[in-house]
Amino acid sequence: MKILDVGCSKNKVKGAVGLDIDPTSDADILCDLTKKLPIEDNEYDLIYCKHLLEHLEKPEDVVHLIKEIYRVGKPGGRVIFEVPHFSNYVAYSDITHRRYFSYFLLENLTKLIPHKTIVKELKFYKTFRIVGVKALANRFIESYERFWTFIFPAETIWFEIILEKN
Repeated sequence: MKILDVGCSKNKVKGAVGLDIDPTSDADILCDLTKKLPIEDNEYDLIYCKHLLEHLEKPEDVVHLIKEIYRVGKPGGRVIFEVPHFSNYVAYSDITHRRYFSYFLLENLTKLIPHKTIVKELKFYKTFRIVGVKALANRFIESYERFWTFIFPAETIWFEIILEKN
């Protein structure tokens, strides 16, 4: 299985080929992630894009990267996206974060590419998992994001998808 870690930074997924722009990262391939990736079409079975999208400067860079991830993924390949939820203090504590994600924003971005959903969920810190906030928030996502998000902040948004290609 070929694994790609897009924006791997200094904590590359074990066994993955790492891609990053930062020369101090653990990347195997240094490249500008806002340009065409130096990878052939349909190359990877599993692609991680964790804690990267929030760092991209322009909205069109986010859209471009999602389309590039689709291009380099194999038909039936899996992609994992993870971003901090906008209610998480971490979203605002890093000066390199350029944008903030809601569940619905990430959902709309993934609609740009043909896929089948495996998992779409809000992840929470342990305290909120124990008392059932996670289960309720993921069952009633719109109500959670409209009314409860700053009372019970989510940690991250996690989407796992399967790429649909001919």
